[in-house]
Amino acid sequence: GVNVLFGYSSPESQIVEQIETDGLTPAQYRSFLCMSEDNMVLFEHATAVIDRAEFSPDSLKGYFTARLIGPEGSSKKDVSVNFILSTTGMNDDDCWLIDSMLIRPSKLRRRRRR
Repeated sequence: GVNVLFGYSSPESQIVEQIETDGLTPAQYRSFLCMSEDNMVLFEHATAVIDRAEFSPDSLKGYFTARLIGPEGSSKKDVSVNFILSTTGMNDDDCWLIDSMLIRPSKLRRRRRR
């Protein structure tokens, strides 16, 4: 999982910056993420659901929110992850890369107004 994240991080991402400046490795980043119990669902989820998917007017940026549901199925432990993706073109062979990723544990989710 973390190796895939590193492999698909865009040159503009903070991960690539940390790789270039500090020599960050996938193992180090995984260890960092595992320091918080809130992030464990990143590695131990049962289901992933895309809650939102939008594109910029030029179709070169994508904005996605994925919700990871823990193995026990309780929404109290769900984690939302916001992704900003970018591509260099519109050919079928062009790859979407990850510009940024924001992990939002359930306790930090926005509350809906009623």
